[in-house]
Amino acid sequence: MDLFVILLLLLGGLTLVVLELLAVPGTTIVGLSGLGLLIYGNYEVFQEFGEVWGYTSILICSVICICLLIYSLRAKTWKRFSLNTSIDSKVNVVDEKIKIGDKGVAITRLAPVGMAEFNGERIEVYSSTTFIDANTSLEIEAIEGNRVRVKVINN
Repeated sequence: MDLFVILLLLLGGLTLVVLELLAVPGTTIVGLSGLGLLIYGNYEVFQEFGEVWGYTSILICSVICICLLIYSLRAKTWKRFSLNTSIDSKVNVVDEKIKIGDKGVAITRLAPVGMAEFNGERIEVYSSTTFIDANTSLEIEAIEGNRVRVKVINN
């Protein structure tokens, strides 16, 4: 086998090992393929160039793989790939506009949670007693943190 093909096998194996360590999580076909290419490339070095170059090839590939493993286990390496932003939004923030006793209408069916409109604002509400159909008149019964409990207005 030609020296160029053997070097291509070894470089391809090292590239797949790098992809396995840095881009593809877990033990996958990428890592196993890289390991297979490295083993086959080193086997071909032994066959074509003898023991001295074969052991040298194994040593070089092992040192490179160990250095890549150490590099991938460092904390700074993964900070480049991690998400550094946080979500600071809240669901169903209850304003001062909405208070107990306000009247509104159900936009969707409350089974037991759904959407309703109070004072021109759409909010998520829930009924603690029964299912409520859409377009039913509602009254705010309680506000518990961000949860708004409603009841049906009996006309």
